[in-house]
Amino acid sequence: MKVNTLDPGQQNAATGTGSIQLVLAGPGAGKTTTLAGRFVHLVQHGVDRRRILALTFTKKAADEMKSRIAAALDLPSAADLSVATFHGFAFRQLRRSPQLAGLSERFPLWDTQQQRHVFSSRRMWWNEETDILDIIAGAKERLLDSASFANEIESDDEVRRRAVEFFRIYERALRDAGAIDFADMVPLVVRTMDKNASYAAAITGAYDHVLVDEYQDINPGQIGLIDRFVNAGINLWAVGDDDQTLYAFRAADVRFILDFPRKYRDVRVHLIDRNYRSATQIVEAANRLIARNRVRSPKTCKPVTAEAGEIVIRGYRTAAIEARQVAKGVARLLAHGRSPQQIAVLYRTGTVGLALQPALQALQIPYEVRGAGDLWQSVAARLAVGSLYYLRDGESVEAMSRIGHGRRAEIVRSQLDQTGAREKRDFSTACRLVRDIVAAAVPARASDRDRAEWIAVVEAVIALASACQSLDGLVAKIAAQSASLREAPENAVVLSTIHSAKGLEWETVFLIGMEQGVLPHINNDDLEEERRVAYVESRGRSGSSDSRSRICVSGRHQAPRNFFTSWPERKDAIGSGPIPRRMAQTNACRYCPIANGSV
Repeated sequence: MKVNTLDPGQQNAATGTGSIQLVLAGPGAGKTTTLAGRFVHLVQHGVDRRRILALTFTKKAADEMKSRIAAALDLPSAADLSVATFHGFAFRQLRRSPQLAGLSERFPLWDTQQQRHVFSSRRMWWNEETDILDIIAGAKERLLDSASFANEIESDDEVRRRAVEFFRIYERALRDAGAIDFADMVPLVVRTMDKNASYAAAITGAYDHVLVDEYQDINPGQIGLIDRFVNAGINLWAVGDDDQTLYAFRAADVRFILDFPRKYRDVRVHLIDRNYRSATQIVEAANRLIARNRVRSPKTCKPVTAEAGEIVIRGYRTAAIEARQVAKGVARLLAHGRSPQQIAVLYRTGTVGLALQPALQALQIPYEVRGAGDLWQSVAARLAVGSLYYLRDGESVEAMSRIGHGRRAEIVRSQLDQTGAREKRDFSTACRLVRDIVAAAVPARASDRDRAEWIAVVEAVIALASACQSLDGLVAKIAAQSASLREAPENAVVLSTIHSAKGLEWETVFLIGMEQGVLPHINNDDLEEERRVAYVESRGRSGSSDSRSRICVSGRHQAPRNFFTSWPERKDAIGSGPIPRRMAQTNACRYCPIANGSV
């Protein structure tokens, strides 16, 4: 890669002058390409490559960046390039001088299994929609300890108030073991820099330039690290897109990138807005969608490809019908030569995708699940299986680890305790009892779809349990099914939550469960964040000359007002009239490969 091969916007951003620079880059605009171009430009103008630090968020992104830079600079190896994730960079600093951070020479970094052992060893069980480890990590990434976390919780938030006890015990166990976890690393480095000037100088003095990828995803601890470099006079160049800020649960905040020009002095802001990824109509629809957000930096992405693309929006009476019709749409694409790897089905929450798995299995379509999506790890399934254990074994580890503690668990156990010994011994009777009790335990703040899916999951678990005719048989079946998900076929359709799919590309994308209460989600009052979630995946990838990018949007009944209704009214790919302001209710998928046999 040479800097002169970049488009004009990318070239201006890569070669810009100034000690503090921000590049606003829309989807498909080439953020990684531009950052690599910046790195190459600096080296070509006399900067020692070892004095340039590039920070990103995933190992995959870091490895790709290293590969591009090494190739552009014709390096035999990328070993001396300082390209790393924030956490990887922080971990190396802690390993070099652990004592300064209050750690032992061989301090342990806890993995998920060690973290969960803190609770299981104390017979503390959690079975809520949000994992306790995610709650704790989210608090720590906002620089909160357990006491600060407790102070900010509202009195009626029962789940998080109960999480405080878990957080306190976890915090104490971590301290007693002299260990740290993933969320500790960056804040601990920043605190140590503040306490020890020579330590801070050793870190910041190693570099002249810091390049930051995906700036919209940074959290308070990472901002603290960047600020320590800027305060030491190091040049900062950052690239990101405020419209793609969707990790609030990891302490990201759209205000961090929007406030960048006001936070730092003499900031130079660049804009790269050419979309090389998606077809024209998809880019235009995405522009219309995100333009309704008020808290954003105004920009309009421009499609580069002349390909038109397709968008089809349909509604179905039930989630089961939706799943069957989407599976048929996928099957039709495969029958006409599409590769499974170029098809993805995306959804806001993992439970939405559960209904699709049996629909694909029925058509013998291989699939890979990313993000949340194992039926047996869902709250409803764990509660049902745990209840069967409870009826057989009482308060055993197997029962309580699945049922959990809390108000819902107490209600379920109290109802199970009313069961007679004879009913407990008969597995068929126990299954019917558990079905009725757990189906009624759906979360109070659940959308209509979530309620339907909760009941569907419970029904599916009990149906399988009845077929297995014993709890031991059910457990063996669960183990086999979970193992098959972990060992996904190499060439498979991708099922993924939108958050887990960010930055990835496919020729055809099905967006399912796009309805009030799911997307936008009932538990998120920030409609603009929900719109950003939809925006991130309301795009396909331009295919080869004989294929077209497709976005297929579906949900039950109708799309939420002021959400997808902002998409432009136009002739769709089938040519049967404008996309309706309401999602038409149907049993048949009008997606073109099924409706008219085209591909």
